[in-house]
Amino acid sequence: MEFDLFKNQVRFKIALELIDVDEGLSILQLNKLLKEVSQATLYRHVNSMVEDDLLKVVGINRSGKVEEKLYALNTQAYKVSQEDWQSATYSERIRFITYYFMYIIQTYKNYHERSMSERAADQSTFSLAKLNLTDDSFADFQSELSSLMEKYYHLEESEEGADRTVAMVIIP
Repeated sequence: MEFDLFKNQVRFKIALELIDVDEGLSILQLNKLLKEVSQATLYRHVNSMVEDDLLKVVGINRSGKVEEKLYALNTQAYKVSQEDWQSATYSERIRFITYYFMYIIQTYKNYHERSMSERAADQSTFSLAKLNLTDDSFADFQSELSSLMEKYYHLEESEEGADRTVAMVIIP
């Protein structure tokens, strides 16, 4: 298992800019966001990231005869199976966890910038709780938590609804 996202800093910056941008961004749009990275370097890294299955083409912008591909994160490439997790080295696990936390930080940054521009009240929360649990009660806790997440994950989307990011880390 190889986390190619971490091969260099430019790839990581590209991935951070594409977090929660389902409609994707073009190379030109990425170049405006990542001013310190040349357009040629962006092309090279984006193409490599597509080859490595870290990015996918989600659309094409047409302006006259010019076509620009729109790239988005291939989130399937960041999912780790239980088997892969169990066989991962410590270094591979740390890299994946680092991506997870960077994703949360970038998602919060995007949310915060949006709420500030809309002058909306900050509704984000977080908490940390140490629980003293036996192995059996810990298994029950994880099962109940999983059931709760599944219940809300599978709710039918509504027009009044809004995307909400819920992130959890359990360190047994």
